[in-house]
Formats: sequence, C-alpha cells, structure tokens
Amino acid sequence: MKKYILAVILLALASSVSAAKYAGEFLSIGAGARGLGMGGAFCAVADDVTAGYWNPAGLWKIDGQQAEFMHSERFGGIVRYDYLGYARSDGTTGLGASLFRTDVGDIANTLELEYYDSGSDGVFGIDGTGEPGDAGNDDYDPETNPSGTEGNGQWDPGEELIYDEGRITYENGVDWALYLSWSRSLSENLSVGASAKLIQRGLMGYSAFGLGLDIGARWQPTSTFSLGLNLQDASGTHLFWNTGSSESVLPTAKLGMAIEWPLNRFATLVTIAVDGDFRFEGREFAAQYYIGEGVSLDTHFGAEFLVKELVALRLGSSEGSMTAGLGLRFSLFNHPVTLDYAYLGHKDLDSTHRMSLGAGF
Repeated sequence: MKKYILAVILLALASSVSAAKYAGEFLSIGAGARGLGMGGAFCAVADDVTAGYWNPAGLWKIDGQQAEFMHSERFGGIVRYDYLGYARSDGTTGLGASLFRTDVGDIANTLELEYYDSGSDGVFGIDGTGEPGDAGNDDYDPETNPSGTEGNGQWDPGEELIYDEGRITYENGVDWALYLSWSRSLSENLSVGASAKLIQRGLMGYSAFGLGLDIGARWQPTSTFSLGLNLQDASGTHLFWNTGSSESVLPTAKLGMAIEWPLNRFATLVTIAVDGDFRFEGREFAAQYYIGEGVSLDTHFGAEFLVKELVALRLGSSEGSMTAGLGLRFSLFNHPVTLDYAYLGHKDLDSTHRMSLGAGF
C-alpha cells in the first residue's frame, strides 16, 4: 500500500511539469456550508455527502442515502456558485455524485473596441518639438524615434484611450464540474476512495473540456482522532480548449487532522480540525507560506460545537480569512434534515455567504 501511494504521488508531480498556474482555481471553492463554516478544514472529518469533494475516502461513513444543495454569491454577487450532491453507503462501500457550477456574469468584451492613438498629451504631432499643446515625450528620440509613439497604431504607456462604449458587449463565463466518487472501508481504521472529474468550461464563446482524478485515504485509529489525505488532480487535470490550446491543473496534496470529544455535561460534541493544502505551482506571493522549489502551503482551521445533536456552532480560518457558521438538525416527515449557513470574510472584497440544505433518506 505504501509503495502504491508513493508511486501515485511521484506520477502526479512528474505530470505537473507543463501545467498552468491557477488553472484549477474554480475547483478549490469547496462543498457544503458545514465544512466551509469550519474554514475548509474537512479532509479528516469527511463524514457526510460532501466527502466526495473533501476526501472521497470518507464517503462510506454516511448513514444510508444523503443529498445536499448549496448556493453562494461571492464578492458582492459577482461570482455565483452552486453545488448539488448525492451519496449512498451500505456500511462498507460508498458511492456519490457531486455537481458544481460557477457563473461569472457581465464580463466586458472589448475586443471590438477602436481607440484613438493620440499620444500621452492627447495631441497629434511630433513629440518634443514644442508645438502648442504638445507637452509629451512618448519615447521621442531625434535619431532613433523622431516621431515618438504617436500614430504608430499601438496603445503605448501614457496614451489616452478614447473608445465607443457601443462596441462593448457583456458576456459570461460558466464552469461545470461533475465528480463521480467511490469509497471503501478496508478495515476498522483505514478507508480509501477516489473521485473521477469531468469538467466543462465556457468563457465568452470559447469552451474547454477536461478530465481529472482525486485519490483519498482516511485513517482513524481511535474514535476521537483521524487523519486524512486527498491528492486532488492526482495525475494532473487536463483541459482542452476549442481554440486548440490546452492547460493542466497541477496536483494539490490536502492533508488533514481532526479530533473530537464529547462534553457530556453540556451534551455537546466538539470537533477540532486542521488542514494544509500543499501546492506545486510556485505560488511564491499568492500563498500563505512559500516553502521553496515551487511548493507552497495554505492552511485551514475549524471548530464545530454540536449541542444536543440539534444546533451546531462553527468557527474557523481559511487561508487567513475568518469563517463562521451555524447549523440546525431536525426531522421532517421522519427524514433527517440539515440547514447550514457559512460566512467567509475578505479583507479587500465583500464577504461571502453560503447556504446549504441537506436531507437523509
């Protein structure tokens, strides 16, 4: 088993040589308001229908069948994100499907714009000659560039852009991802799983299709402690555009640890979880920590307080941003129902609110 896992990791790293940075960013948002309220620290928890995303190895742990829907609007409604999941388990093997949709609307298409090559001062003429109103320089050189950059048919630094707004059209970008997941318990303590991913992207008239694979493992030596590993995009998720170009999503090693214990006096179950996302894209400035040689680390911390199995309070941190959440569990027509809310703060953009509704049957 250890040799097999090592071989998969080496294959994933080798396949990432020609991969594109940030190509799979739309796949890293998450699933379910419960896990997101805990800062996305859910790899080792992974005990509900959303395990198909966080760690497919935990999918077998669900009780019977579960379904869940989540909707969120990020950054003041600019990005709309939806998730729909279904899973079932017989106590040993779990199967599931997860559908994700990301919609970014009102993208300005300026490809049909025509601009007026006016020079930095807005006046045609030879730069630097002292003509009335001609105060710019525009790379003027009396020998190598006597006309400066005015009228050269390019938009050069410092020049004004005069355009016709009627030539601007507004389109959208829509991404779809379908996860087909499998999980199996190998022993009382160890389980494995995988999610095959089908991806379709659309951007302003262009489209792409892609395939990928996540491989997960979960080890729970005691009833209160668990470890999780989800090797996302294990062999590189490859996207092929209708323009003839292609790009690949590099692997991410998501490692998680969770501890839970009951506070019997308060009828409360406490869960503390920590995740680390190790990426191999060279995110020297975009990640929380840059380890070197192209490796970066983003962290996730979360806590859940489940009171009398009815109300859940959650706090967390996702890549340094605060998260919080609230959950309710109740029965409807003899079926268990969950209603969850998650909040994600952002220091520069508007906060994100997520709502999810789940049911067991």
